[in-house]
Amino acid sequence: MFDAVAEFISMQQGDSAEFIEKARAIAIGIAQDYEPARLYVIRIDNWFGPKWMHFAGKFTAGKRPRGFPTAAIGVHKTRLHVPPFVPHRVLAERVFVGPDFEKTLAAAPLHIEIPSKIALQRRIADIDKDAAFVWFSGESEAQKRGALMVYLPDAFDPTVPRLGSLNHRGKLGLSGAFYVGFSQRVISWEPAMLRGVSRGEVAHLDESGRALIDNEPSLRG
Repeated sequence: MFDAVAEFISMQQGDSAEFIEKARAIAIGIAQDYEPARLYVIRIDNWFGPKWMHFAGKFTAGKRPRGFPTAAIGVHKTRLHVPPFVPHRVLAERVFVGPDFEKTLAAAPLHIEIPSKIALQRRIADIDKDAAFVWFSGESEAQKRGALMVYLPDAFDPTVPRLGSLNHRGKLGLSGAFYVGFSQRVISWEPAMLRGVSRGEVAHLDESGRALIDNEPSLRG
C-alpha cells in the first residue's frame, strides 16, 4: 500500500532528502487520513509561494494607451480552481487510485496552456471532485526551502472526524486547502509559512505518513 506514491515522491537532482521525506509522509498521511477516491501528485520545478493557494488566474483591467502594457490583476477565489502553473513548470504528475493508491490512472495533464479567461473557470471540482491534490516543489536542496500545497476533496466536511485525525483539528480543511512552506534550519527542515493549517496538523500528517512508511520498508525510498 502506497508504494507507488512513495516511489513517485522520491529524490531527484537538486532535492533535499529531508524535504522529500516530509513531502512523501504528508502526501501519504493525506491519503490515509482523508481517504480520497484518487490522489493527484504534481512535482513543480522549484519553490512556489503561499499566494498560489486559491489562485485562479489573472484578468486584464481596462484599456491602456497604445504602447503601454495592459494591467493584469491576480484573482483568488474561495471555490478551489486549478492553480495556473504553466506546463513547463510541471516536471511530473501522477493520479493514484484509492483505496490502496497502488494503481495509476491515465489522465489528461492537469496544467495546460489556456487563455486566462478560461483558467478562471477551471474549478477543481470539475476536474475531480472526489480527489485530493498535492503539489510539491523541486530544487529544495539548492534553494534551502520547499513548498507543499494540498487541495482536499470537494465533499470534505471539516466538522466530521477523519481516520486517525486529531480531536482538535485546528485550521486544517476550513477552506478545503492548505499550504506549508518549509525552510532548512540548523538542525532540520521546519515549517516556516503556514496557510490554512496549524503546525500541529502538519506534524500529525507527517507522523501519520511516517508511521505507515516505518511499517512498510518498501516505502522508505
